[in-house]
Amino acid sequence: MSLDFVVRLTRRTLILSGLALCASLTPAAAADWPKGAVQLVVPAKPGGGTDSAVRVLAAKLKAVIGRPVIVVNQPGGGGAVAAETVRNAKPDGSTLLFYHSGLLSAYHTGGYAHSPVGEFSAPAVMPIAGSYALVSGPDGESDDVADLVARAKAHPDEVTLAVQIRGASHFMAGLLQKDSGAQFRVVDAGSDSDKLIAVQGGQVDAAFVNTPSALQYAEAGKVRILGTLSAEPGRDPLTPELPSLDEQGYPSVVFGFTFFALAPKGLPEETADAINAAFTEALTDPEIVEQYAKMKMPLGIYGRAEGEARLAEADAGMAETAALLGFK
Repeated sequence: MSLDFVVRLTRRTLILSGLALCASLTPAAAADWPKGAVQLVVPAKPGGGTDSAVRVLAAKLKAVIGRPVIVVNQPGGGGAVAAETVRNAKPDGSTLLFYHSGLLSAYHTGGYAHSPVGEFSAPAVMPIAGSYALVSGPDGESDDVADLVARAKAHPDEVTLAVQIRGASHFMAGLLQKDSGAQFRVVDAGSDSDKLIAVQGGQVDAAFVNTPSALQYAEAGKVRILGTLSAEPGRDPLTPELPSLDEQGYPSVVFGFTFFALAPKGLPEETADAINAAFTEALTDPEIVEQYAKMKMPLGIYGRAEGEARLAEADAGMAETAALLGFK
């Protein structure tokens, strides 16, 4: 995908949000924010896709706001530990949760007790163009998804499919089982980096991981990518050479991601506006756009009202999928 396309994507997102790229963004002038360092708490280990995304943003955000921006990795509890750190923090914008739709799935499957929509503020909601990948080991028995499914049908509950239990990848596994009729042994392998290590080492047969991380392992010959899935049917435009799961005969295996920065409930409106403005300035910087494009993880950003509405829509869709799959 060309940089021009990603820039057009970002511009279109901002126009829909009622924002102008050429606007003068001075978040500190709009509110007395931040007064000190800002912590971005991330429910992921260093080195994965989410961690990589937040570190690119943090470096630019530091320049935008003129204050230190510290990335704090808290991977425990499938996102619950980091979420609770932020939920219980002072609502002044100094502590933000940087995560994605996986927290919504954790809530709707009982893995996290507090609603990301109802019990947090959402000053920045960031749509992501990209996909997840179903990967197998480099020397595994499956050349494509059909092979993997056939093995699972021939040996019910023996072919291992690694996910983060109650996370988004758990939903993906449920959708694949629903469409294929295969009975996988779904196992909890933690974060994407943990899942990739498990697949590479042969501890599991396959796993759902983010495509940028999967590509790094695939290019090194450590895993094989069997297919991708994203928010819309068809191939991921960022990796058109990779077949999607829906085109391979599994039409329900469609699942999209949204990143967000959540703050404690009670965040003042002017502070939320300032955070949104700062994130917008950082994410529309051409150098940052190019970095995310190279990572095959282009991020947009919505205005406040649009972002809150889109997050509520994603939450409702997640609730429906959770009920369909019998998770809650």
